[in-house]
Amino acid sequence: MHEVNVSSIDLNLLKALDALLQTESVTKAAELSNLSQPAMSRALNRLQHVVKDPLLVRSGRGMVLTPRGEALRTPVRDALAQVSIVFKPQVFDPSKAQDRFRIMAPDYVAQMIMPTVLAQVFKLAPRIQIEMENLSATGITGLCNGEISLGFGVVDDGPTLYNVAAQALFDDRQVCLLRKDHPLLDNGITVENYAAASHALLSITGRGGGRIDDVLKEQGLKRTIALRLTQFMTISAVIAPTDLIITVPELLARQVMTDALHMTRLPKELQSPSFTVSQIWHERYTQDPAHQWLRRLIKSACLELR
Repeated sequence: MHEVNVSSIDLNLLKALDALLQTESVTKAAELSNLSQPAMSRALNRLQHVVKDPLLVRSGRGMVLTPRGEALRTPVRDALAQVSIVFKPQVFDPSKAQDRFRIMAPDYVAQMIMPTVLAQVFKLAPRIQIEMENLSATGITGLCNGEISLGFGVVDDGPTLYNVAAQALFDDRQVCLLRKDHPLLDNGITVENYAAASHALLSITGRGGGRIDDVLKEQGLKRTIALRLTQFMTISAVIAPTDLIITVPELLARQVMTDALHMTRLPKELQSPSFTVSQIWHERYTQDPAHQWLRRLIKSACLELR
C-alpha cells in the first residue's frame, strides 16, 4: 500500500481539495477559495499526484467527481473542522471551568489577598479547585518548572527565578518590630544599637541573611541573628516576650501587631526605597485563559490594599 508523507502536504491543499469536492468545478472552487483559476488548476494537479486519482473528470459540458473524490468529501470536511479546532482561540467560561490551581504565597500575603480572591473564584467558578501552600524553597523550584500555578514574591530579591513571568501587585517597605517596652526605644534606634541588638530573621529556608546585612557590612557592622523563623505568623508570639527585634515588610507588621508590640522605621542608614511584590507564574501559563482570569482577579483585589 502506498503511504503519503503527511508532513510534505501543504494545509492549503486540503482547503483547495474541499472547495473542489464541494463545487465539482475548478472555476467555482477558485472563486470560493479566493484563488485564480490557474492557481486552482495547479492545486488540482498536485492533489491528483498526492492521492493518485484524477478526482474530477469531464462529463458533457461540466465535470464530475470520481468515486475516490466522492469518498473524500466527508473525510476532508471533517479534517478541516478538526484543524480549525486546533487553531480556534480558547474561550474560558468560569461557570463551567474545572481547572485546578496550586498557589504558593507567604502566609501574610495570602491573608491579605486570597480571602477576596477566593470569594470571587468560588462565586464565579464553583467547580474550580485551589491548593494553597506556604512559600518554600521546594515550592520555588516547582514554580520555575510549572508545577506551581502561581506564586507571590519580590522578583529581584531572593532565590534566582527562571522560566517565569511576573506582574507587579503592590509596593511595601521594611520596618522594625520590637516589644513596646524594649530598651532600644528609650533613646531611639540608631544603626549602631540596631546592629548590637539580638535579631530574629525571617527566611523561607531558615538560613542566610538579607539585604540589611549587606548594608551593615558596608558600614563595618554586623548584627547577631539569635532566631531564624520560617513562619510569618509566629512573629508576634516570639517578639513580644523577648528583647529580639525583627525587620519585616510593613504590611506584614500591621497584620501581626498587638498591644505588646511597637513598629518603627529603620535607622536612616538602613532605609531603602519600597520594594514591589508581584504575582509570578511559569511562562507556559502566560496565554492560558483560565490562568489569565485568575491573575486578573488577584490584580483587582490588590488595588484595594492601600
